[in-house]
Amino acid sequence: MNSLTARSGWNWIVTGLGLFRKRPFFLTNLFFAYLISLVLLSLIPVIGQILPVLMAPVFTLLFMQACYTIDIDQQSSFRDLFSVLNRTVMFRLIMAGACYLLFALLATGLAFLVDGGSLFVLISQGAKEEFTSSQLGRMFLALGLVFIVYVPFAMAMWFAAPLIGWKDMSLGKALFYSFFSIVRAYKPFLVYVICWIGLGFLLPYAVGGVLGMAFGQSVATFVIFILSIMLSVWMYCSFYPTYRDIFERPDSSQ
Repeated sequence: MNSLTARSGWNWIVTGLGLFRKRPFFLTNLFFAYLISLVLLSLIPVIGQILPVLMAPVFTLLFMQACYTIDIDQQSSFRDLFSVLNRTVMFRLIMAGACYLLFALLATGLAFLVDGGSLFVLISQGAKEEFTSSQLGRMFLALGLVFIVYVPFAMAMWFAAPLIGWKDMSLGKALFYSFFSIVRAYKPFLVYVICWIGLGFLLPYAVGGVLGMAFGQSVATFVIFILSIMLSVWMYCSFYPTYRDIFERPDSSQ
């Protein structure tokens, strides 16, 4: 694993933009294919609600593979991306998705224990119900605890999919290496997260506010929608350089 400076966090974002600019339509179509797949999977009776979560690591690896082929200037189609998958890799990726689902259930249970379900009611029903000051305090405590638990879990999941697909690691080993690689590179990851908070949340609001005053709310809404899609694809593209700079580029034969 390579050592990195804090500036690498910003460089990852810039590199992700460079990848996006090389094949914007291919990557955007891949992103929309993922969204459509989520909708179709959710329509399956009984298990449709959990399938998108289970399959999320599979898409992560496919998108990383797409960015890798762009990085080495190799033309590829959607079909070519699936060459990185085999039965063992698919099973491990689905198990990674199962870990994410299990964590979501545990986090929800933790929140219920702390605030009695008030946070869940607020998220699901909005601000329709009034809460007392003590309930609000417990909700903030529950939210803080979930966040504290989520951070190390997200660190363990960050590189799990590419490590499984490109390094042929077991799920446990991939989670271990992912977590400690981010611990070692915490400075660039802090910069990376802070920059994406600015780009992903503040930029659309700023652009929407300016356009809303200049051209009206309908124009602003349309532009924000397009901008949000572009930012989402760009963000996915920036995942690849975080892996490449820490674990090096995967072998071109994959």
